[in-house]
Amino acid sequence: MPATLTNGHTNGHTNGHTNGYKVEKSSSSSTDLLTLALDVVNNAANIKSLLAAQNLPAPDFSPDSVDLPDTPELAKLRNQLVASLDDLRQLALGPRRTLRSLICFSNDLAAFQVAFEFGFFTIVPESEDGIALADVAKQAGIDIGRTRQVLRLLCTHRVFREVSEERFAHTAASAAFARDDNFRAAGGYGMDEMFKAASSTSDTVRASPMKSDLEHSPFRTRLGASMFEYYEQHPKQANRFAKAMAGVASVDRKPSTLGDMFPWDTLKGTVVDVGGGSGHIAMALAHRFPHLNFLVQDGVQDMLTQGERLLEKEDPSVASRIDLLLQDFFEPQPPMERLAARGPVAGFFLRHVFHNWNDNDSINIARALVPALEAADPETPLIISERVLPRLGEGVLLHEERSMRQMDMMMMVGLGAKERTLAEWQALFSAADERLVVKKVHGEAASAVLEVVLRK
Repeated sequence: MPATLTNGHTNGHTNGHTNGYKVEKSSSSSTDLLTLALDVVNNAANIKSLLAAQNLPAPDFSPDSVDLPDTPELAKLRNQLVASLDDLRQLALGPRRTLRSLICFSNDLAAFQVAFEFGFFTIVPESEDGIALADVAKQAGIDIGRTRQVLRLLCTHRVFREVSEERFAHTAASAAFARDDNFRAAGGYGMDEMFKAASSTSDTVRASPMKSDLEHSPFRTRLGASMFEYYEQHPKQANRFAKAMAGVASVDRKPSTLGDMFPWDTLKGTVVDVGGGSGHIAMALAHRFPHLNFLVQDGVQDMLTQGERLLEKEDPSVASRIDLLLQDFFEPQPPMERLAARGPVAGFFLRHVFHNWNDNDSINIARALVPALEAADPETPLIISERVLPRLGEGVLLHEERSMRQMDMMMMVGLGAKERTLAEWQALFSAADERLVVKKVHGEAASAVLEVVLRK
């Protein structure tokens, strides 16, 4: 790693002092303003050096700026920099100013809600001189005054920029929404159904203080139907939701990462993708691991129909190794001869299934797999791609833990469900069948794969 600055000291100051000020050892738990500031400088310098060594551009706020490459080395530097920045900002502002900004953030989200609902991201053109405020309002079909209020608040987040009086253009952030239909859908879904549902969270907890599930979720309280029922009743929003999940996957649920986290090359035969939706993840894995076959199961025929369309466009060498099957994961698996039609069952793969369900429902999903595990070869794994929430003292940086806790709250708001710690995962599987044990956790925290086996 390039090291323009090391150990929290600026170049030329190797005696532990900067202008007479003694610098504490750099630490994510430090509350010394200068130590944190030097840690920011150190990591920023190392990021810049690493980018220069690879002939990569440094990020800026222009529409054509790109994200930092998601390599392990850069990710580590970025996370260390952000951790120190977060603490530095809070210490500089103090608790009252920090909290005032936080509790007022619903106003910022309200501005985003309007921008998504009225198409601001696609109305603003990708040109240097941008578009007049009046033209944005006209195309959106709303008044100039509120258009101005929304845009100027978003500009403070560097989402759009005012290039001249009442004339607005894109930034890197707003252009990301403008150019990516799926990412824009993720924003729209978050600011529509989920933002509305979140506002009913305390009402839901008050009404059902001891129960959290689909029927006792803020989503149902606010929108009058469970999430699954709602999308059955509202096909337009269901289509946006599907796009939103693809948009989220492009940021932090990449199939390529999944391929690296688990030793798929050690498996032989057929991987059963339980609750696999349209099969897009199985298809990505099939590209990566040509020795494997996949049986994609889902309980919704529409998802399998989408999968059939995707397979029609796939490379025949991939499509020929993937089958689709209507199967409710609350029900026991089909007979082994059906599962093993293309070869022995190599494993049962469940990606982001359990976090959609509360503990009782999740136990039933796991229990339904036990007869098939009994019939399969010993040590045939359940391959479970989920988050593993950190325990106290595990050293996860606060902004990384916050991201996971946000998802935990999102599961509660949308589905009355949850993310889980490793202890909670083991308790869940033991409750389903005491022979189910977590053999190994591949990866960690937000990017983890639990390997669960049935001890016969």
